[in-house]
Amino acid sequence: MDDIPLLLGLLVGVTALLAGTLGGITGMSTGIMALPILAFAFGIREAVPIVSVAMLFNMTSRAIANRNYVNYRVVFWYCLGAVPAAAIGGIVFANAPAEILARALGLFLLVLVVWRHLPMAQMAKMPLRAFVGVGLGQGFLSAIFGGAGPFGAHFFLSYGLTKNAFVGTVAAGTLWVNVMKATIYGSFSLLDADLLITATGVGLVMAVGAYTGAHVVKRVSDNSFKIIVEVVMVLSGVFLLIQGAR
Repeated sequence: MDDIPLLLGLLVGVTALLAGTLGGITGMSTGIMALPILAFAFGIREAVPIVSVAMLFNMTSRAIANRNYVNYRVVFWYCLGAVPAAAIGGIVFANAPAEILARALGLFLLVLVVWRHLPMAQMAKMPLRAFVGVGLGQGFLSAIFGGAGPFGAHFFLSYGLTKNAFVGTVAAGTLWVNVMKATIYGSFSLLDADLLITATGVGLVMAVGAYTGAHVVKRVSDNSFKIIVEVVMVLSGVFLLIQGAR
């Protein structure tokens, strides 16, 4: 991997910090927000594995900061579906053309924004064991697109998880998904030493942001940050669609 310009490296660092902080507050979209700049700096094929390893630090930080609020029953049922689905998604990602991945990711982000406003997203209270199905869908999509937090967020919220309980529970479940993703990417030689070092650096910056976000979540308007996340997702989706068309 060639060295990236200093200015671009600083942009990557700032993006990672902002994404980690916003993710620590809203409980989602850290990977999705970081992906476009990482794809620009390194390429989409490299960006998704970098995000997956970086998110190990981010999710660990979130889970620790919110450890007293985590619902471990939800984590258990979610991981039953999400971890094996992430393995399958990782294999699909490893064998898919990079330009198709960029376009698919861009479209996926735009669809997620629309999904958040559909009536079906405002569903009744979730039964506990239904998180197996949520995990199957989110684990697979996360392995292909680097993250799928907004898709699963509605189901966690509909179960009754809010604020720190929402952030901590999502983090604890997603942590194991990212362990599986990183393992699969590594087995397909998608993570070399340079990428692993880069991912570790990005992850440590994200972890600082995540820990900070966990301590300010109660002071921030949920609606304000949801709007910010959606704006970032739309801009990111358009950017990736343009990148994939080149």
